[in-house]
This record gives sequence, C-alpha cells and structure tokens, in this order.
Amino acid sequence: MLSVSVYDLIKVKIASMEYAPGSNFSEMELANELGIPRGKVREAFNLLSQDKLVQVIPQRCTTICKLELGNILDSIFIVRSILIAIVKDVHLAYLDKSLPLSQLRTDLLAMEKNNNFSEVDFFKLDHDFHLTLSELSGFPRLNKIIFKEKLNIDRTLRLSVKRQADYITILRIYGKVIDTLLAGAPDKSIKALCELASMLETCANAASKNHPHLFK
Repeated sequence: MLSVSVYDLIKVKIASMEYAPGSNFSEMELANELGIPRGKVREAFNLLSQDKLVQVIPQRCTTICKLELGNILDSIFIVRSILIAIVKDVHLAYLDKSLPLSQLRTDLLAMEKNNNFSEVDFFKLDHDFHLTLSELSGFPRLNKIIFKEKLNIDRTLRLSVKRQADYITILRIYGKVIDTLLAGAPDKSIKALCELASMLETCANAASKNHPHLFK
C-alpha cells in the first residue's frame, strides 16, 4: 500500500469522525490496525501534519487536532465565495449541455424522496454536488481547495445534524442552487448558496457548543 493511500485512508477516518479530535495514536498501533508497515504510517502522519489535521509528538504519539470554530467559519466563507464566483461566471449555453448537472439534480430528487438514506449516502451526494459545481469553472485546482476546506465543515455537520430532516433541508438547498442556475437566474443561485452557508454556520456553532471537548 502506497503512503499516499495510507494518507487518504486516515484522512477519511478523520473526516468521518471515526478518529475523533483529541484521539491519540502511536505509529505501531495504527500500523497493526491497518495491517501496513510502520514507516508508511509515519509518512502519512507527516503529510497530515502539514494539513494541520494531526500533531506529531516525536517519540510519544500523534494526536488528531481538535476543531477550531474560527477556522471552520473561515472555511464556510471560502467555499461559499468560490461557489458564488463559479455561479456568476458560468454560461447558460454550457449548462444546457451539462449532463452531470442534470444527473445530479435527478439524484438529489431521488434522495429527497427516500426516507432511508444513510449519512454515507448523504455525504457522497454532497461530494458530487461540490465536485460538479467546481468542474463548471474549468479549473481543476478549485476541487482541491474546496475539499480541503470542506473536511472540517463536514466534521461539524456530523456532530450537529441528528435528524434526517436536516440533511433533507440541505439537499433541497442544493436543488434550489441547480434549478435556479439552469433557469438562468444566478442571483437566486447565489441567494441559495448564502442560505446554505448560514445553515452551516449554525451547525458549526451548535457543534462547538454541544461538544466543547472536541474544540480548542
């Protein structure tokens, strides 16, 4: 297994809150858990440390960094700003030919009607929403920026959203963004993106209040 794969695997476990903020790991423990060489874990920890997701304490352990409310609110602002810029610049003629956007709208409607979708299902569709919008820009590097910022946003969503109805509310906002975009009304898409950001800020504040031990 390549170290970059180990990096991605651990990052997914951090994003899903399987590895909670404040948790401590030794290289050997994690190597045994994942069934990989210790050196690969060390390389992955070094990469995650550069992302400020873990703190490596030499000769002792590695700690999953606690969440910081201010940084999460900044991330929400950054993602909102990028998506608004994309929505402003995209051309309706291109949208008419955008099969991924039409398929995404179909998938959103299907999940809204499904009362049994899982958290994993939601975050997969959430990923598709942000990926599809970012690809409308024509700049692949925006994907990396968005998903780097989204990691901690998603962690707070997992902490604060306890009802499926709340996830459905978010899905409906995503649908509103797409519908107004396809209708040639970018101003309404921007309004929906601002509504989304406001909801995410509420979730982040709730997570900080209800789980103070996971925050700095």
